[in-house]
Amino acid sequence: MKNTKQKSKKALRTAEYKTTFLTPTDFLARNGKTVYINKEFHHKLIQLVFMVGGGKLTLSDYLHNLLQHHFDDFEVEMREVYNNSDKLNF
Repeated sequence: MKNTKQKSKKALRTAEYKTTFLTPTDFLARNGKTVYINKEFHHKLIQLVFMVGGGKLTLSDYLHNLLQHHFDDFEVEMREVYNNSDKLNF
């Protein structure tokens, strides 16, 4: 019973990950800015996007979804850190 519950929870988490991060967006990369990332991260992300995205997902889509999720989850904390920082250093 416990094993079935764990598998069900893992499947739900995997489905949530796919719908949160591995869905196309309306974002057009050419309308954004260039960002440099570590080669290893780039390689892993390209593999993920290529294998799972089925040609309908771009690296820009994935990064957009990832950052949107981060901003949504940590908006309050980010604002707090900003408000409590020495704004002269920003």
